[in-house]
Amino acid sequence: MRLKLVIKFEKWHGNGNDFVIINSIEDKFKLKKNFIKKISDRNKGVGFDQLIHVALPTKHEYDFFIKFYNCDGSEAGMCLNGIRCASSYIWGKQLSPIKKMSLQTKHVNLECSPEKSNKVSINIDKPREIRDKELHRNLKKVIEEEFFLLNIGNNHLCIKMKSIEKVDLKMVYKNLEKLIKKLNINLSIFSETSKYINIRTYENGVGETLSCGSASLCVASNALLKKNTVKIASIGGELKFKNHGNGILMSGLTSFIYEGNINE
Repeated sequence: MRLKLVIKFEKWHGNGNDFVIINSIEDKFKLKKNFIKKISDRNKGVGFDQLIHVALPTKHEYDFFIKFYNCDGSEAGMCLNGIRCASSYIWGKQLSPIKKMSLQTKHVNLECSPEKSNKVSINIDKPREIRDKELHRNLKKVIEEEFFLLNIGNNHLCIKMKSIEKVDLKMVYKNLEKLIKKLNINLSIFSETSKYINIRTYENGVGETLSCGSASLCVASNALLKKNTVKIASIGGELKFKNHGNGILMSGLTSFIYEGNINE
């Protein structure tokens, strides 16, 4: 009879976007889809927006390889709130000195640096435009507002609205689901004020989250074409973005919640 493996984890959040973080550096294991789905249950498991797996890099120029998994067990390409929390986790576990790190992910590689008061900054390339003419044509048939499509390791459809507070975001997603789900495109709606850009995001495999760093980056990159600094406000909190050379510097808080053990 095979003994069940006990995996150590920590729970973190960035702007209310919560993560279970584990590493295969201290504990050797192979992640299974059913295991991820089981612990994602907020009533019977631990619960999270995404699970983060910290592993050794596959290329020598990077310090760690970071993988992301949705609640349904599917692998996600990128999560910037998650990257910031993973960085704080790595420094807290003393897996690396508290200094700038180069992190490898499935699609995008980036640098993370510690800041004061539990903040972490990320230096990242600007998002790329998704040039799919057929998709744009089909979306224009459904969406009356201004929108744009960008990729930053994962895909985002961002729709500009006058106000987003009372919008039924789940219904908006359902109306677009046939067009965007098969392409793994997340949906965000946003509105602008004199001080902030307000945003709400519906993520594939997750639903509406309190915050989404990569969606915020996509919206910020569009605004940074006209100004040097942008603040993005979600239900979970605030993220700051500014132009930095040929890329963008993102800064925000990370918070440790608790630690525990999970039976495989």
